[in-house]
Amino acid sequence: MRVAIHVDGPVIRGNERQVIALAAGLRDRGHHVAVSCRKGGPVMAELRALGIEATGIRPGGDTDPVNALRFAAWLRRGRFDAVLLTSWYRAFISGWAARVARVPRVVFRIGGIQPVGEKRGRLERYALRRWYHAIVPNSLRVAEHMKAALPDLADRVCLVPNGIDIVPVPAAPLRGGLGVPDEAVLVVAVGGMERNKGFDLLIDAAAMVDDGVHVVLAGGGTPEARGALEERARGLGLSRRVHFLGYRSDARAVAAACDVFVLPSRSEGFPVVMLEAMAAGVPVVMTDVGGVRDALAERLGRPAAGWIVPVNDAAALAVGLREVVAAIRSGSPAVAARVREASWRAANWFSMDAMVSGYEAVLVGKGP
Repeated sequence: MRVAIHVDGPVIRGNERQVIALAAGLRDRGHHVAVSCRKGGPVMAELRALGIEATGIRPGGDTDPVNALRFAAWLRRGRFDAVLLTSWYRAFISGWAARVARVPRVVFRIGGIQPVGEKRGRLERYALRRWYHAIVPNSLRVAEHMKAALPDLADRVCLVPNGIDIVPVPAAPLRGGLGVPDEAVLVVAVGGMERNKGFDLLIDAAAMVDDGVHVVLAGGGTPEARGALEERARGLGLSRRVHFLGYRSDARAVAAACDVFVLPSRSEGFPVVMLEAMAAGVPVVMTDVGGVRDALAERLGRPAAGWIVPVNDAAALAVGLREVVAAIRSGSPAVAARVREASWRAANWFSMDAMVSGYEAVLVGKGP
């Protein structure tokens, strides 16, 4: 099978990491894969380092038919059997280009709640109905949202959760470099410094827990965003207990080094770093966003695999942290039980092999 994939992110984050891994997984199964991405960007560099064909020919926005036609011409020349499109804001123009190119199978990957039922989503709604054979959400919550917003397309929706490689990663040596005492409980959050990731909420929550809890924030962002967070920590008297690592390419190793992993996001799709923390065998505390309940809540007869707290609520986050920290300090078996369940789910529900198999089935037409 010849597969084209379009991904539009300027940096490598969750969606881009999943697309790169999917491209490699499909290639390793004998399929020809080519990816449309930003010319000269980190996604292209990573793909080419893996020996995967990558082109800078990509659709522009909905008011850029010239680049859409160039994209269609690239698809036509490639004689692709299927194309996977992943950018919500280019769902209309890229879907149109795929049908102009007469690609037999056009599939859309959606990684978060989008305004598909609202007025501002009318172009994307039209495109999904007219040009796409299958819609692939990465979480149950997104799948249910799509089916409720577009009930006439419910039979085209096929859930394929995000996946990760279940490979042990040595923990990064954080404590010594940051001056964190051995007896302290180390809480780590990994993500961008933008407001959406909720690092400000975690800093506020850190002020509501005892001095034996240290917080490490790992992630890139603008100097202004980081400066605002550092000032927030100083204002709360937390400079000694809140540590900023900046961007880390070894996010899995950072997550593996903590006593508690936290992602206090205000919104998410299905965070890959959460799955990586689950696989690393550390307790996970998440806000109730995106696909978090798929990963951590009691479901399908299995027990909870982590702790879920309300969104955008620093006080509730602090309550959750205090509960987990107290359980760790007391040696409560509840912590070990949830960590075991999280590791089991990472290996059995959210493996990279399962994700690649899911997309492979949809792309060849065995899905909806």
